[in-house]
Amino acid sequence: MKRFSNLPRAPFLTTAGLFLFALCFFHCETTQSTTGGKTSKISPVVENSITNLYDAFGRKPGLLKDFGFSCILQFKGKTILFDAGSNADYFRQNVETLGVDLRKVDIAIVSHAHMDHLNGIDYLLSVNPNVKIYFPEDIFWGAPIPFDATGRESSVKDSLPVEMQYFDGGNTKFEIRQSGRFWKANIEFVKENREILPGMRLIATSSPYMGYFSKYPLMNFVTGHFDGTSGNDPSLKLNNLPELSLSLETPAGEVLIVGCSHSTIQRIAAETRQFTGHDIELIYGGLHLLPYTREDILTLAHYLKNDLKVHKIAPAHCSGHLAFKILRDLYGENYRYAGLGETILFK
Repeated sequence: MKRFSNLPRAPFLTTAGLFLFALCFFHCETTQSTTGGKTSKISPVVENSITNLYDAFGRKPGLLKDFGFSCILQFKGKTILFDAGSNADYFRQNVETLGVDLRKVDIAIVSHAHMDHLNGIDYLLSVNPNVKIYFPEDIFWGAPIPFDATGRESSVKDSLPVEMQYFDGGNTKFEIRQSGRFWKANIEFVKENREILPGMRLIATSSPYMGYFSKYPLMNFVTGHFDGTSGNDPSLKLNNLPELSLSLETPAGEVLIVGCSHSTIQRIAAETRQFTGHDIELIYGGLHLLPYTREDILTLAHYLKNDLKVHKIAPAHCSGHLAFKILRDLYGENYRYAGLGETILFK
């Protein structure tokens, strides 16, 4: 595995670099937005960049730290919001402080249905109501539900008057087309890996550690869900938490953005390599390594670097202090610091 390193502190700038810096600086200073009822300076999202909008650690002054995750990036001319943090008010303040114009967001991706990743979507929709949103195929947050209301002793239906029968005696197996958590939003639920734009792919996985369960006896009334079982309790039927990650194809390899990695980062990385056929240049985001021991994290870190050939790493959010330390030591110059407000560039 390869390490992710902090952004290098360049001892000098080239002439071209100075020109680009000056161009960006003056543009940022003169462009303004009135989003949210206040005027703020806009900092355009730079092509091939990722900026952390929501996190609990960082060194940038004036930003609200909170446990949650969001980042914004631009790739092939598209501005993409990935997750939106725990608190819509905090999310709005950080967005305004950083000068990000959410009206320019082309695509939003919610990695999974946990509050610390999706609550800021309410603010996004208040300023950009028609934005395209990709969400995991999660029946508890809006995905269509294949439902079986036949119940036991199916023939008993015919003994009831029509007004006591579901759908006036119609089919008892049907799909519930729910409005979902974000009513009228332009949401598409994603169940399988897919390319949403050239070189931009969603990686769909599910977590064996988190999700939903049912203990209703002997039957599964939500078709295709709650198919997992527990070895300790055969009556306990499991539905793993669905999760989305984003993989960007670059000349150097895939840039993989993850929310919490409940599916495990090694599984997400392996799935990305298999689906894209490319090595991974950078992993950015939450690795969910807080629960694990030093030995566990060391083993994982070496597996990512040496076996899965992950070149650089930028852990954030739920990765944890111990993982920050271990990954920084292992990856060295290929470790990227991804604190709140920080921007990482990729080629």
